[in-house]
Amino acid sequence: MIIKMPAKKVTKKAVKETCGCEPGCVCYTLNKKKMTIGIVVAVLVILGVLYFFRSFFVVALVNGKPISRLGFDRALEKQGGQQVLSNTVTEILINQEAKKQNVTATQADLDQKFTEIDNQLKAQGQTLDAALTANGQTRADFDSQMKTQIVLEKMLGKDITVTDEEINTYFTENKATFVTDATLASEAATIKSTLLQQKLSEKLQPWLTDLQAKAKIIYFLKF
Repeated sequence: MIIKMPAKKVTKKAVKETCGCEPGCVCYTLNKKKMTIGIVVAVLVILGVLYFFRSFFVVALVNGKPISRLGFDRALEKQGGQQVLSNTVTEILINQEAKKQNVTATQADLDQKFTEIDNQLKAQGQTLDAALTANGQTRADFDSQMKTQIVLEKMLGKDITVTDEEINTYFTENKATFVTDATLASEAATIKSTLLQQKLSEKLQPWLTDLQAKAKIIYFLKF
C-alpha cells in the first residue's frame, strides 16, 4: 500500500528588485550626497585653478575694481606695440640673413663682448653684472641681446675699418669726456669700438631697408 505524502507547500521568498533610485530610497539619498560632494570638489578645484592663474585674467584690483588682462594688453599695444613688433620683425630678418650667410655668434664671441663692456664700465666705477641686476636682467638676457649685434658686426663689419688716425682724432676732440688721467693708449680700444659702432649704424639702415624690401612680411595686427 502506497502512502501518498501531502505535497510540501513551497513559500516564495521575496526577491528584492534592483533599486530604481527613486526619491525616498536610501540608495537615491546616498547617490545624491555623492553627486553633491563631487560638484563641491569640482567647484573648489576650478576656483583654485582660477586663483593660481588669476594674472591671466586680471592684472590688478583698484579698490575692488579689476583691470582685465585683455584691456591691459590692448593698452600696451597702443603705447608701444608697433615698435615692439617692428623690432621683432627686424631681429628675425637679421637672424634669417645670418643663417643664410652661415654667420653665428659663438659663446667665445659672447664672452669677449661681455669682457669688453665690463671693462668699459669698470673704468667708470661700475660692473656689467651690477648694471644688469639694476635693470632686472641676467647674463642670459645679455647674451640674447648681444647675439644679434655680434652677427650684425660679422656681416656688415667685415668691410669696415677704423684707422689709428681716426682714433687719435676722436681722442683729441673728445678728451674732455674722458677721466682726467686718461691717455690715448688706455682709451684706444674703447674709442675703436665706439667708431666701429658709428660706422655700423651708418651702414645698417640702408642694409635693413633693402632686406625688408626683399622679404615677404604679412601683418595681421593693425595699430
